[in-house]
Amino acid sequence: MPELPETQTIAALLNKNLKGRKIVTVQVSKDYRALPSTEIFIKAVTGKEIKSVRRVAKNILIELENGNHILFHLAMTGRLLLWNDKIGNERWVKVILHLDNGVKLTFSDMRVFGKAAVLSPKQTQELEARYGPEPLDKKTTHQQLVDRLKTKRTNIKNALLDQEIISGIGNIYATDALFLAKINPFTKTSEITLENANRLLDSIRSVLKESIKLGGSTLNDKMYVDPFGKEGKYQEHFKIYSKEKCPVCGSKVSFIKISGRGTYFCPSCQPLNKR
Repeated sequence: MPELPETQTIAALLNKNLKGRKIVTVQVSKDYRALPSTEIFIKAVTGKEIKSVRRVAKNILIELENGNHILFHLAMTGRLLLWNDKIGNERWVKVILHLDNGVKLTFSDMRVFGKAAVLSPKQTQELEARYGPEPLDKKTTHQQLVDRLKTKRTNIKNALLDQEIISGIGNIYATDALFLAKINPFTKTSEITLENANRLLDSIRSVLKESIKLGGSTLNDKMYVDPFGKEGKYQEHFKIYSKEKCPVCGSKVSFIKISGRGTYFCPSCQPLNKR
């Protein structure tokens, strides 16, 4: 699933290339339902100028001239691609936005877990309110992270994936950030100290910024690419995710599933209950 760096990469490129363009026509596949309905979606966005494109958590929001937003959530297999000419061999295309300069934006989704929707200004505000603070926002503090973590009785790995606690973080970046912070993924949120949170938030920001600079992570399934079809490079710089040996101490990396998510950690560098 595209996480914060991937959706940020997509949103930034779409903003650069779509801002000021007008949506001339819209196509929605007959086997797909845009929200709240395909008919409403098409009517609401056709003929509208795009004011900006931004990211909220793992969502991509396209702001229209009337204050409404087109929302795309990519889930597991969603893609947003730009085409200057005819659409190539991209499969599972569900939505096509035809722009006034001849460019086409396609939303494709193999497993159809993603979402294409049009939101009113009020619905956009409600969406934003559902998420925790942005980790890259300078206003997000270490103390704030500690306080939010302690509202949940769970382990730190699960907590980092909880979008109400902190937004945009998924499995890969939670795993790498915990490794850099030397925190065991099974550590209870109630045991996270301010010192832990200092290391953790700094580590989260470090891996997210590095991944954004590298265009995100493209795994072996090749599902994630940017709007021009370019793969990310962060997978070449994973800290602990998918590794067999710890890059720091050389110990065998442990792999276990936590709430169904594959988790990698080094028992030596990330001992449980070490504060």
